[in-house]
Amino acid sequence: MTPVPWTGPPWGRRGRRAWITFPATFLALFTVLGCAGANAWHPQARAFDWLAVALLLLAPAALVLVAQPGAPAVVGAVLAVVGPVTYLALGYEPGPAVVPLGFVVVLLGATRRRALAWGAGTAAVVAVSVLTLRPDGPSRVWATLTVAGLLVAMLLGEGARGRGERMQALRAARQSREESAVAAERLRIARELHDVLAHSLSGITVQAGVGLHLMDREPEAARRALVEIRDASKTALDEVRDVLGVLRADGEAPPRSPAGGLTSLVERARADGLTVHADGLDADLSETVAAVVHRALQEALTNVRRHAPGASVQVTLTVGATVVLEVRDDGPPVGALVEGYGLQGMRERAEAVGGSVRVDAGPDGFVVHVEVPT
Repeated sequence: MTPVPWTGPPWGRRGRRAWITFPATFLALFTVLGCAGANAWHPQARAFDWLAVALLLLAPAALVLVAQPGAPAVVGAVLAVVGPVTYLALGYEPGPAVVPLGFVVVLLGATRRRALAWGAGTAAVVAVSVLTLRPDGPSRVWATLTVAGLLVAMLLGEGARGRGERMQALRAARQSREESAVAAERLRIARELHDVLAHSLSGITVQAGVGLHLMDREPEAARRALVEIRDASKTALDEVRDVLGVLRADGEAPPRSPAGGLTSLVERARADGLTVHADGLDADLSETVAAVVHRALQEALTNVRRHAPGASVQVTLTVGATVVLEVRDDGPPVGALVEGYGLQGMRERAEAVGGSVRVDAGPDGFVVHVEVPT
C-alpha cells in the first residue's frame, strides 16, 4: 500500500494545538529543571544561564511545529537538533537535554515523516559522538545512553508509522467492505423490483388488452380480466412493499420469499393466454433454491409474454444432485441475443448460490436453462 502523506491530526488547528501543548510544556519544564539541577550538582566552566534555558526550550517548542504538515515540520526538526546540540557544544552540563529530541523523532516517525525522523536522529547521534571526543565534552557513559535512546526513538517512530499504516489499511478495507455491501444490497433490491414490476405489469398489460377487446362482446370475460388485474396488482404491491421495507429496517432484513409458488406462476401465465405445459413443479425445494427458481421461471414467462405472446411453453423442473429448471418456448427466432436486466438478474441470482444460467436462442425457439446446487 502506498503511504498517504500525513496532513496532521483529524481535528482542526485548535484541537491540534491542545493535543501537543501539554506534553510540550511538560517536556520543557522537565528539561530546564533537570539541566539546571545537573549544572548545580556538577558545576561546569559555563554556568547555567538564560541562554541555556532558551536553547533547551527549542526542542520542546519544536514538538508543536512537527505536529503540523509541510514546512513547519522541517523547521521543527532542525530546531529540535540545533537546540540541544548547541547547548552541549557551549559546555553546559548535559543532563536530560536530548530527551525532547527523542520525543520529536518518535512523533516524526509516527506521523509518517520518515526522512525527517531518521535525519534528525542521525544528525543528533553524529553530533553527540563528535562532542564526546572533546576534552570538555559529555562523558562517554552519558553519550552511550543518549545514542542508545535516540536509536530506540527512531525504532519506536518506525513501529508507530507501521502501525498507523496498518490501521489505515484496515479502515480502508472496512470502508470498502461496507461500500461493497451497500452496492450489493442496492443491486439485490433493484433485481427484486425489476422482477416484481416486469412480471406483474406484463400480466396486467395482457389482461387489460383482453378486457378492452371483450368488454362489449363478452362482459364476463372482461370481468375476469379485471379480476386478474386486481389480483396481480395487489400481489405486486405486497411484494414491492416487502422489498422497500428493507430501506426502512434497522439492520439486515430477513430473506423474503416471492409470493405464491411455481404453480401459481404457470396458472397466471395460462390466464394471460399462454399455452404452458409444466412438469415437476411440485418438487420440495429449500427456501434459497426455491427463491432462485421462482424468479427465474417468473422472468422466463415474462419474456415469453413480451416477445412471443402466441408461443407454447414447456416448463420442466428436475431435482437430483442439482436442481435444473428448463423453460422452452417455440416462438419465432430472434436475432442477436442481448441480455437485458431480467436475464442479468437471473444469472446473478443463480451464481450467488453457486449455480449457472444458459440461454439459447435458435430457430426452434428460446431456451432458458437454470442449474443450481441443492
